[in-house]
Amino acid sequence: MRWYKDKPDEGDFVVITLTDVDKNSAYADLDEYEDLTGLIHISEVSRSWIQDIRKELSEGEKTVAQVIDTEDDNISLSIKRVNDNQKRESMARWKKEQKAEKFIDELADKLGREKEELYEEIVFPMQREFGSSFHGFEIAEAREEDLKELFDEEVVEAVQDVARENINLKQEKLEGEIEIAFDQSDGVERLKEALSEVEDGVEIKYVSAPTYAITAWGRTQELAKKRMDESVKTIREKADDLDGQFEFNRA
Repeated sequence: MRWYKDKPDEGDFVVITLTDVDKNSAYADLDEYEDLTGLIHISEVSRSWIQDIRKELSEGEKTVAQVIDTEDDNISLSIKRVNDNQKRESMARWKKEQKAEKFIDELADKLGREKEELYEEIVFPMQREFGSSFHGFEIAEAREEDLKELFDEEVVEAVQDVARENINLKQEKLEGEIEIAFDQSDGVERLKEALSEVEDGVEIKYVSAPTYAITAWGRTQELAKKRMDESVKTIREKADDLDGQFEFNRA
């Protein structure tokens, strides 16, 4: 997966693959950039004193480094300045972008366009706006309006379709409780109608009259909340139209 910048900025954390390791320095490919190599001096390998880098690093090893200098296109890297949390986050982002490569292939098929076109038109804008193209797919439903500021309706719908087909959206969960009642003689029919139109990823279960449990799932908390809010709004409006009583409480 290509990155929207031609080269990283100072302070960036980058995934690297070590290519040439000698006693005092090591060279590494920057995996998120095309044809970019960085240098790691022995003083930037470990917080402890070491005599030979080869005892700490191996050619072919993949890890995370921080960019400490990009002057004159000579990229200097540091491994010792990366803590465990930064390493985990950077590796996770990189792995997700590798998964997103498949999404781009499917998106190209859906839109009938060449994959290379999509980098400039869709992938790079999502990377800039959301931090990664994977996250752009991940929040495609929860933050639909943000996508619409970047792309036309055809692209937004295609991105959402690809996300639904490839990403498990039932990860985050929100729970609540609704009370809904109708005093009319056809109250049961009115109740069924009021509860008939909820969002995908939302489930309603009977507890005891007039109480029902409502649960919304989403890939992110944002998506789960959006689904919960929209379903509650729909049920409330239906209950009002059908002359019923409605209350909602978040768990």
